[in-house]
Amino acid sequence: MRLKIFLQFFVCIFVLFLPGNAIAWGEKGHRIVGAVALSHLDSTALREVNEILESAPDSTIGTACNWPDEVRETEQWEWSASMHYVNIPRHADHYDRSRDCKDGLCVTSAIIKYANELSRNDLDLEQRWQAFAWLCHLVGDLHQPLHTGYKDDLGGNTLQVEYLGQPYNLHQFWDRAVIQAYLENDAQWVKPLSQSAWSKPPGKWNPAETISWTDESHALVAASSYPPGRVIHQDFADQSWKLICEQWQKASIRLAQILNATLGEGKIVLD
Repeated sequence: MRLKIFLQFFVCIFVLFLPGNAIAWGEKGHRIVGAVALSHLDSTALREVNEILESAPDSTIGTACNWPDEVRETEQWEWSASMHYVNIPRHADHYDRSRDCKDGLCVTSAIIKYANELSRNDLDLEQRWQAFAWLCHLVGDLHQPLHTGYKDDLGGNTLQVEYLGQPYNLHQFWDRAVIQAYLENDAQWVKPLSQSAWSKPPGKWNPAETISWTDESHALVAASSYPPGRVIHQDFADQSWKLICEQWQKASIRLAQILNATLGEGKIVLD
């Protein structure tokens, strides 16, 4: 009994000191977002992305799009932890860079930063690969609503819930529990998702849109991300899975927009 109490206490303390938000979408989600985005690239951008992936040994769209999570706990990249999310106050409807991202190290600013880097012609191969990996990953992160959530509960990390008889924090529920329950084979998922675009083919990207995407994701936090009780029932899980699918579609199309703008035929000059 004492051991059980100790372990529960340890888990709670560990969660309380997590650096911001946890990993979004897990390996499968980030791989799906990247793979579907490839199906919406123009021929020039697709050729550029393939060259980027081929520049690193054993590199695939999955390894690239998940790489930022793999390195975030290393000494070299520990500074990057806050780029995976942005905290917006509960009372606020809109992202405010001067309030929410003063140092520029949040997901919204980081997307623009790495899009800007990817558009440059003077990067070496490693820098170019890393810029692509960050861009793919962060666009996915931005579309996980709790990555635009509240500082006081660390994006749902301190809120304990139960789903299918197992304990999770709310962030874990969104990142992996729902996906594990509903997604049997991500390879079977990519093709129908790529063929049923969320709205329309990607148009020309304006960097200012990233702020609108942040506001859109943040609006889902209060509206759809918190269950009515600590035990998550099937109706909420069904609703959550539907929302995840919609967010993956949006992230894929929007990632393609950025890649077409920075690498493809719709290339633009970023500030």
